[in-house]
Amino acid sequence: MSPFFVFGILVPLFIYTIMMDTLGWPSPLVGLRGVITYFSPTTTRVVLYTSPTTRAYFAKIGGNYDTLLTPWREYFTNRKHNVIEIDDLSKLRGVERGVLILPSTIAMGERDRADIALFKNRGGSVLATWATGTRNGNGDWEGWQFLETLGVKTVGELPVESESRQLILTGESPLSHTLGSGQRIWMSKTSESLLRFKGDQVAGRFMNWARITEDEYRNEGAIVYSETKATSTGSSRSVAYAFSESAWESHPLLAYNLIDDTLQWLLRSPAIVRSAWPNGKQSAQVIEMDTEEGFSNSLAFGALLRSILDYRPTFYVLTSVAKEFPDVVTQLAKDFEIAYHGDVHDSFKGQLAPLQEQRILNMQQQMASVLSDTKRINGFRAPTEGYSQITERLLQKYGIRHHAVDPQRTEGRLPELLKQEDARREDALVLLPRTQRDDINFANQKLSIEQTTQALIDDFDLTRETGALGWLSVHSQNFKPDEVLFKALPAYLAHVKKNDGTMWLANAGQVANWWRERERFKLSSKQLGQRLEFNITIAGDQPVSGISMIVMLPQKGVLPAVRTLKIGFKEPVISKIDDFRAAVVFDTLAPGNYAYQVTFALIK
Repeated sequence: MSPFFVFGILVPLFIYTIMMDTLGWPSPLVGLRGVITYFSPTTTRVVLYTSPTTRAYFAKIGGNYDTLLTPWREYFTNRKHNVIEIDDLSKLRGVERGVLILPSTIAMGERDRADIALFKNRGGSVLATWATGTRNGNGDWEGWQFLETLGVKTVGELPVESESRQLILTGESPLSHTLGSGQRIWMSKTSESLLRFKGDQVAGRFMNWARITEDEYRNEGAIVYSETKATSTGSSRSVAYAFSESAWESHPLLAYNLIDDTLQWLLRSPAIVRSAWPNGKQSAQVIEMDTEEGFSNSLAFGALLRSILDYRPTFYVLTSVAKEFPDVVTQLAKDFEIAYHGDVHDSFKGQLAPLQEQRILNMQQQMASVLSDTKRINGFRAPTEGYSQITERLLQKYGIRHHAVDPQRTEGRLPELLKQEDARREDALVLLPRTQRDDINFANQKLSIEQTTQALIDDFDLTRETGALGWLSVHSQNFKPDEVLFKALPAYLAHVKKNDGTMWLANAGQVANWWRERERFKLSSKQLGQRLEFNITIAGDQPVSGISMIVMLPQKGVLPAVRTLKIGFKEPVISKIDDFRAAVVFDTLAPGNYAYQVTFALIK
């Protein structure tokens, strides 16, 4: 990096940021999703309760309560938040509509519970972790009643041996809006077990590394939140984490981002982020076929999807087999997206670069011998999901623009643009992760027709609920009339059709193209009291269509008003997503810079 850039740009910016922070101005935070936002870290409306009764309980059983308090103190130091520490909840009486953090406050007396109820009744918000309130002031077992007042139903604990120790976050949730759908946070194995919660709103779930949850935990949450009407003024917001502080203490970065977002929602500070999907859609679904053995089964697969969903899937074609079925390939190419599945069904992983390069050339030449026009064929899915960095570099070199990858390749359940040297943004290779179990997974599980249908539906519903990219892969050899998947798929497709209102049904190329277009859309925002100002920049020389943003609402169910800050700017369409979020959608925006203001009608 140029020294002139470092000293001429970064140092003055650093000094400016320190000065503005000293003066109490909001400091910009750059989230992991590339959105610049302003959330003031100087608030004094956050209260950390260091419970004497909980300290006494831990001392009694040979533990140290400071082990659970220290991660919070380190968080506030790292984030430069002003926090009030209290060891007497009667001091809450001077705090209006702030946030009370109850860090694994297990032992809680009747007076404590009454003070918290009064705080909530005045519109205060509560963030509780782990088994808060499950014991009384003497340390005796009390039950789960306190968590129930926060909208939580506790259904048990995760077994110590369970592999479902990844906290998988919901995309664009009010509590995790700077983190993408499917982002993992590892929950360390500690003496404090992971709890199993249910609640009206879920912002995170416990799953295994492959982001698959065990069936018995499917309808549960690791982070739940709610808002209830207070009996006097306003309403109260509550969040419960089903894990203790020790679970994230050793790897705090992602946890800090989660806490940032959680506190912002609890403080009713509005936020706006780029949506993952266009035109106000909340998730996306791709259904594709790896077309290998049983090549002709592709025709029945395509016809089924068109008849039930009016959907045109993507076919990843093994080109050595495609040469034997030129009529089938030609017919598929008329109605559907065709992409490459390699030349032969051997993994690219571990092969030397010259061999991989020759295979990619063979693949393209074999396809050209069947189809006269192959310019539009620019997708690839590696046989056996076996590939390497060499493979992706060669794909970029030879005009491939999206790569369907294994579930572990990306950080979340969203596409990613692969940053490659000398590749222009418009030519970027887009990684599209497989996020749903496929027919091979189901066969290994030996599921019946009904069980397979339910598993397909469960995976689809999880995609829809978490704002993810849904990717269902089907193999042509397993799509025969006597196969389980063939019989299970129609009922699944009927379920998709019933629930596709907020789901974007797209082929692989459409999703990849959108993510390249989305990269041209930059969003920055700042909070000014109870309003937001945001700026949009559209790069390039062509308009971007379907631009979508999501606003986190400071008050339940109250939609914002958005107005331009300059005459002549386009007005967006505002629509409700749920009680806590609204979509802001532009049909198209030309290249340039735009400025808008978001205001909220606060209702008591």
